[in-house]
Amino acid sequence: MLDYLAAHLVENGWSIKDSIRYLVTTRAFAMSSEPSATALNTDPANDWLSHMRVRRIEAESIRDSVLSASGQLSDLMFGQPADINGPRRSIYLPIRRTNLNPFLQIFDAPKPFTTLGRRDATNVPAQSLTMLNSLFVVDQSGKWARVLINDGSDCPQTRIKRMFATVFARPPEESELTASSQYLEALAQDRQLPADQVLNSIPVWQDFAQSLFNFKEFIYLR
Repeated sequence: MLDYLAAHLVENGWSIKDSIRYLVTTRAFAMSSEPSATALNTDPANDWLSHMRVRRIEAESIRDSVLSASGQLSDLMFGQPADINGPRRSIYLPIRRTNLNPFLQIFDAPKPFTTLGRRDATNVPAQSLTMLNSLFVVDQSGKWARVLINDGSDCPQTRIKRMFATVFARPPEESELTASSQYLEALAQDRQLPADQVLNSIPVWQDFAQSLFNFKEFIYLR
């Protein structure tokens, strides 16, 4: 395989971009992480790579995904390092050894103290707690909620479907739609909010938006 890919690189003018495009559009790259019945029998440990391994996206991508979902991500390119709490992509954030970004660090962003051949990809309780309590996530959930109340949805279910499409690029399953509707009703009851005011309640949709950020599907590729 490596010989084939090396030959492809040479044949296409040593273009790294072309090689990456070629790899990410292959059938192998698009394979699901859900093993087939045959794979479970013949390759239960996935030693032969019969299906894609579940993997967590990188710290910078998680931060950028939160900003994108909330509608705050800036598409500005180039220029000076960005404000650490600003809306620009994480690639533009300054890196100060004495003031590292705590959100990125909890998701295994490399520390600029030593060289690192491969990033860690941990799965620890602190990551879930960060998505629940991080001021960055809470703030972006609120900004997303402010956008949502002006989206013209005719009912909560319509908005739920739009939110699922935004964060997961898929519609909710029927069970997820039912559970989400029940959760919104519980949030409204906690705030003693009439049903006809739910669509315009920023706190309710802020809580719901943050709950979607806490889905494992949001930070893991399947």
